[in-house]
Amino acid sequence: MANAVKTIAKYIRKNPENEATPILKDLCAALEDSSAFAMGRLYQLDKKPFELAIDLLEEWRFDRHVFERRLQKYLDEPAEE
Repeated sequence: MANAVKTIAKYIRKNPENEATPILKDLCAALEDSSAFAMGRLYQLDKKPFELAIDLLEEWRFDRHVFERRLQKYLDEPAEE
């Protein structure tokens, strides 16, 4: 998720007054904290920030999938004594 977060951070620094900035910040915080985010807010975004948000969601989903698979692998191994 680091690449998408870096890209969003660059976008926010370059566009601090843009109406997309708080939405992108809130999305990042919600994914980090596992808190609620109203997905309908993404429809308020122009094309570029919308694409950034989608990239973030894709990376987050992939990271979660890898984490869960790694966790399951360790849970399936015999316990060390």
